[in-house]
Amino acid sequence: MGTTFLKIAFTDRRLGFYLTLPTNQMPINNDEELAQAVIKAGNLLQEIQNYAKRDFSKPAKVRFPRGYLRTAAEARTRLGFLENAHLKSNVSYTMLLSAVQHWLLVRTDISGTAKEMVIKLQFFLLGSIVESITKSFLKGKCGGNYSKRLEYLKEHGIISEQLQIDLNWLWDVRNKMHLFLLDNNEWLSTDYTVANHNRAVRAFKRILEILNKFD
Repeated sequence: MGTTFLKIAFTDRRLGFYLTLPTNQMPINNDEELAQAVIKAGNLLQEIQNYAKRDFSKPAKVRFPRGYLRTAAEARTRLGFLENAHLKSNVSYTMLLSAVQHWLLVRTDISGTAKEMVIKLQFFLLGSIVESITKSFLKGKCGGNYSKRLEYLKEHGIISEQLQIDLNWLWDVRNKMHLFLLDNNEWLSTDYTVANHNRAVRAFKRILEILNKFD
């Protein structure tokens, strides 16, 4: 049994440093201990917010948990079919941002409109990646727009009709980032649900798996 440490960032306009404090917190060994740790962490975060409020000069940043985010290099291993090194790197960075958003969804109780807007941003990120990777993959073969590229992939037996439907749907919800085109109040939208988020993620993972066969 050892002592773990809590690392808190204290920042200064002239100097940034970390203060490492022993917490005497033992590793979590089971789901019951996990539940208790979640309660403690949430309460402590709320106490920090109650004190600091929206004063961003207050010297406190909690440590983002290591081990959740993949590195950009790891993300690039899923993009072997992309020949353009700059595009491969930029897509990997966007995948990193998507992972940060996913952490908010699965490791916090964010709810209501804020949660729906996080899901909306996920649609934007995933749709934008699919747009770029299909354009690069079909360079010199199909110069059409997003939907025409998907039709080409389907007609050539590269993707299924269902995946085509799902990716076209993803593009439609992605384009709701163009706020001036919306003809209704997004508060009334039923698009930004966890079920739709999972549908988008499944389609995204599937297109990566398929295109990677052409590495």
